[in-house]
Amino acid sequence: MRDGAHHGPMHLLRFLFTCLVVSPLVETVAAQRPPTLAELLAAPAPETRVYRQIDGRELRLFIFTPPAPGMAAATPPRPALVFFHGGAWRGGSPEVFFPHARYFATRGLVAISVEYRLITPQALGVADCVEDARAALRFVREHAASLGIAPDRIAAGGDSAGGHLAACLATVPGGDAASRPDALVLYNPVLDLTVGDWVRFVLGGARLDLKGAAQPPASPDELARAAALSPILHVGPGLPPSLLLQGSDDRVTPPEHAQRFAEAALAAGARCELQLLPATGHAFVVPRYRAPEPVVVETLRETDRFLARLGWLEGDPTLTPSDPPAW
Repeated sequence: MRDGAHHGPMHLLRFLFTCLVVSPLVETVAAQRPPTLAELLAAPAPETRVYRQIDGRELRLFIFTPPAPGMAAATPPRPALVFFHGGAWRGGSPEVFFPHARYFATRGLVAISVEYRLITPQALGVADCVEDARAALRFVREHAASLGIAPDRIAAGGDSAGGHLAACLATVPGGDAASRPDALVLYNPVLDLTVGDWVRFVLGGARLDLKGAAQPPASPDELARAAALSPILHVGPGLPPSLLLQGSDDRVTPPEHAQRFAEAALAAGARCELQLLPATGHAFVVPRYRAPEPVVVETLRETDRFLARLGWLEGDPTLTPSDPPAW
């Protein structure tokens, strides 16, 4: 644990059943009035850095920094929030979290969206994605000074498969201190790869395209490989403060998995806040997808509140719904 003020054992589990109903633009919006999601969706692309070269390609970080202070103002190192996109480790794009990262940059964080290798039947599996995630967080911490980041306040977050990668960084053995986050923000994360169809993503190859009844039963060795990459089976002492936002009607990542994770975290003496969102399905944090804009906005506002409770942000959330709606 790096930040004793934030990582001390705390028993905090909340089930809230309330309806969740660096660019010039970001700087202008932050200076003039609260941003809207429509504005954040339309902003230009961010700075990039290559964090890993592997398989003949360069993997990038997309970095969003807060507006620069005045000439006389000294900028202290800032907390960071590193996002991993969803898409079953096979699809999706870092661009999904660009508006989220832009918003948190207006709030004073350094926000980063990560590009990682996607798996195919011909190559790679979930373990390779986890290694990319570790390399990304390690790069951020090792380059914290040049990025303006406080190296002991780096959160990892993501949705679905991206939430799995973020959770793995804090739970699954095999990483090092540099690749371990100081907080977690998980949106409908995949937490148990030993059940349902998730094993095929671990095994890869021809199994990747077999679903349901067409998939042969997993052998004990195959289940062991899936268990090794299942965050829910590796929760223990030292888990960083965590926020889980989970739709109650999610048919992809079952709500009971989020509940099990939170219960295991509390049993280990960690701080974990679980919010079950009523009448909400999967991927509710993704713009222009399944959830209406107010749900995405409130999800980010609740993330903001969590980071404020950790002492990483000050004041109330500023993100507001668009008028007219962004979608």
